[in-house]
Amino acid sequence: MSSATHYEQPQEQVSREPSIRPDDDQPKKSGSSPKLPDLDLPQSDLDLTMTFESILSEPQSRDDEPEIQKVQKRASNVLKLTQENEKLQAELRAMTERLEAAERKQRELSQRAARSQERPAQAS
Repeated sequence: MSSATHYEQPQEQVSREPSIRPDDDQPKKSGSSPKLPDLDLPQSDLDLTMTFESILSEPQSRDDEPEIQKVQKRASNVLKLTQENEKLQAELRAMTERLEAAERKQRELSQRAARSQERPAQAS
């Protein structure tokens, strides 16, 4: 065995993307960007002019306004119906109490009438 250290040559990485090299015919300019390939890309109708403020702010979409109005109207109707339901239930409780009081009074009067008929029959 020898005491010499064996160094491996670095392997060249193989890239699947085409390499972009400046033309050999043109003189190389220092500080200039490399020449990019001319790609035929389809045009896009996307609006990419958004800012952080527009992203973080609440949406102001006019398409959502009718939907929001419908939801708010439904919520308002539900609130009104809930209040009306509570009012009707209170009226029903009051009517039930009056009816029960009238039935009690009628029973008491019937009992008094039955007692008063029994007393003259006992006296004779």
